[in-house]
Amino acid sequence: MAMASLTLILLSLLPLHGIALLDEKNSADGFPPFCGNYECPKYQVLKKYNTFELRRYDSTRWVVTNLETDMFGLGIMKSFKRLFNYITGENVEGISIKMSVPVRATVPLQDQSINATMAFFVPTSVVTPPTPKDSSLHLESYPPTSYYVRSFSGYALKSDYEKQSKALSEELDGLGLAYDVNFGIAAGYNDPLTFFNRHNEVWFRLLNQ
Repeated sequence: MAMASLTLILLSLLPLHGIALLDEKNSADGFPPFCGNYECPKYQVLKKYNTFELRRYDSTRWVVTNLETDMFGLGIMKSFKRLFNYITGENVEGISIKMSVPVRATVPLQDQSINATMAFFVPTSVVTPPTPKDSSLHLESYPPTSYYVRSFSGYALKSDYEKQSKALSEELDGLGLAYDVNFGIAAGYNDPLTFFNRHNEVWFRLLNQ
């Protein structure tokens, strides 16, 4: 199933304010090399397939906002800015949080009346996430969850995420693997000035877990 008429975030064009992917030897302890020196959700690989893998993620928390879209991309930048303001202290407690990766977009594939969302991962070192001051932000918590993940490199635009998501869904269908067809997830890890070893992902949630 394709990403249809979704409005996926152009993750590779977002200004991640100096975030850069580091070499593997400089990656943050305990995290995959593609996370650089930034914290990202921890997971275990349950099974490797030819072009994708099944990952079991630890419990996670995210700060989330609606993903606004328009033909010029200004809405996307507004969504990102709201999240960035939150982690730089514009919250009720005035607490700053270190930037993390990935920037994640969750897009409805069936019910177009549901808003797409953009989210930042809340680092595990933050025991109690600060309360959003902006009413357009909210916090979400997820128990350990498994996802089928397809990774790809390069500067990824909307068409690239759509292509990779379509390929992943077709492979899952062909193998008879059950996944959530209602939502597609895109995850980006790099700022526009990272020219090499760029990392992007598309996810589908495993059903019956």
